[in-house]
Amino acid sequence: MNDLGLGFRHRLQLRLHNLIARTGFDGLRPVRLRRDGAMFMLETTGHGMRVPSALIWRSYRRGWAMRQARLAAEFGLGDPFRVGPGDTVIDIGANVGDFAITAAETGATVLAIDGDPKVCECLRQNTARISAIRPDCAILWKEECMVTFYSAPERADSSIFLPPGEAVTQFSAQATTLDALARKHEIGEVALLKMDAEGAEPEVLEGGRALLARTRHVAIDTGPERNGEETGAACAAILREHGFDIIRPSNTARKITMATRAS
Repeated sequence: MNDLGLGFRHRLQLRLHNLIARTGFDGLRPVRLRRDGAMFMLETTGHGMRVPSALIWRSYRRGWAMRQARLAAEFGLGDPFRVGPGDTVIDIGANVGDFAITAAETGATVLAIDGDPKVCECLRQNTARISAIRPDCAILWKEECMVTFYSAPERADSSIFLPPGEAVTQFSAQATTLDALARKHEIGEVALLKMDAEGAEPEVLEGGRALLARTRHVAIDTGPERNGEETGAACAAILREHGFDIIRPSNTARKITMATRAS
């Protein structure tokens, strides 16, 4: 281990990456890491982000601009969902703020939500100078109640559902609903609801029925994060019930359920 908390294999991977990245091969870009208190400062292509684990460097192998472009494509930001000044975007599962920052650059106001306290501190610091982003640390569920939450920030897998792997920290916490959070932040019309709730997507939608009625577009990661099961069918059923048309996503290998308000 070293000051970055990386074992030998991961240190070697990072070292080899940076050696190859200097050649520009396959669009790779150098990534620099240093400890910053309980967090880590990650720097690539002139952009710095605080992250909860050094292992997250792998998401930035091709630089900040490519990271932004990939997230925008995966969740339909810009195509097919156009947002801009005067619009509101809700980012559920905001992690350290990458997508929220990308959405704010369109001129939209962004409510960025994450449930893991370690991740939320990075989110707050990364967005502190961006007035269009309001971060909030909240665990979303279908009702307001106590839940067991599993923290796995090194894999971006923190969830109400136990993620795979070892050394997952768990704690009891108060969950809230999307509708309650929207009332707290006085959210009106929503241009885009983006969600990556690590398996809890149907329950988050159940707790946001009032908000769905005033939401224009939805993009949800419905991959196999719920004990190995996908949540696309359950989310699509709820969205159709609320007057959305399900559309086929493009330019992404992730399981994304996209929907737009029926005309």
